[in-house]
Formats: sequence, C-alpha cells, structure tokens
Amino acid sequence: MQWWDDIISWFSSDAGWQVTTAAIIPGVAILVAGFVAALIGRGSTKRIVSLHDRDERAAAVTAMISAARRAANWNSLSAPEQQQADHIALECDVRLRLLPLAGSGLAAEWATHELGELKKQAVSFSFQAAQSLKEFKDRLIEWQAHPARAKKLFKNDLDSWAYEASLNDQDLVAQQKAWEAQQAAEAQAPDAPAPTTAPTVTRPESDRDA
Repeated sequence: MQWWDDIISWFSSDAGWQVTTAAIIPGVAILVAGFVAALIGRGSTKRIVSLHDRDERAAAVTAMISAARRAANWNSLSAPEQQQADHIALECDVRLRLLPLAGSGLAAEWATHELGELKKQAVSFSFQAAQSLKEFKDRLIEWQAHPARAKKLFKNDLDSWAYEASLNDQDLVAQQKAWEAQQAAEAQAPDAPAPTTAPTVTRPESDRDA
C-alpha cells in the first residue's frame, strides 16, 4: 500500500494542493455543472415537445368538432359550402390520423363515420342531430385528455358498424343470387304455345236463303 501512501502524501504537499485547487476541483465543478445543465435542457425540451403535441392534438380535435357542426347543419348549407365542408372534413381526418397518440386511427375512423350520420340526420330534419353532436364532441374531448381510452370510446361502435355492414352485404348478395336464379329459370322455361283460332266458315248465299 506504499503507492496509496505516496498519493496521499502528494495531495498533502503544497504542489499537490495547488494542482487540486487549480485543476481538479474546477474540472469536477465544470463536469457537474454540465451534467445539471443537460438534465435541465432535457426536461425543458420534453416540456416544449409535450406542449407542442398537446396544441396539435387540441387543434385537430377542435377542427373535427367544427366539421361536425357543419355536418349537423348540412341541410342549410349551399352546394359550394357543402363541397368546402367535405374538403375540410377530409383534412381533419388526415390530421387526426397523423397525431402521435394511441388510438388516433380509431378516433379518425369513428369521427368520419359519425360525420356521415350527422349529415343524414340533418337532411331528414332529425332532432337527434343535436344530441349526436354533443356526444361527438364529448367523446373526442375525452380521448384528447385520455388517449389510452380510445378502444373503450370507439372500438365497440366500430365493431358494431362493421357487423351491420357485413349483414347488409350478405343481404345484397342473397338478393343478387335470388335475382340471378329467377332470370335463369325464366330463360330455361319453354315458350308458351300460341293460342289457336278456329277457322271461320262462310255459308253460301243459297244456304242462307233456304
């Protein structure tokens, strides 16, 4: 352990103390300050990124809710306004899908389907449009605050709609097959014989005078 004693002795000497105070301690202080600054910078960057993501999320959801309001008043829009509303709704769908959040695809698919339903209700002057618009807004706002709830908020509806669509497709296929069978049966049926007309016999004039 002689080498350890030599190191201790050197640090205790005037030369060792000068090196310690002039180089080692400032160097360690600089390293510690740099490490602390890196931690602070990393935390600040995370906060900035989080704030930016939150702003993007709020803007996308707000735009989709605005599109839903237009859909709920679809019957009062002119043809150019309806075209513009469709264009805006498409942009909102893309913005929602591009959000770096869990369930953004589910939310966009659900919202797009609901926009179509709101249009139908508005055209038929249904009083359900206002209630549907409120539910639309509440669900998207809840998803924005809690992205992990996307499956709970949207998945059941999407599955139900997909099941209903499959049933409708099956009905259409069945109707198509029935129509094709009917057409084939009519084509294979023999032509009905033409009705025969008994010949008309004209009596001679002499017979009629008798």
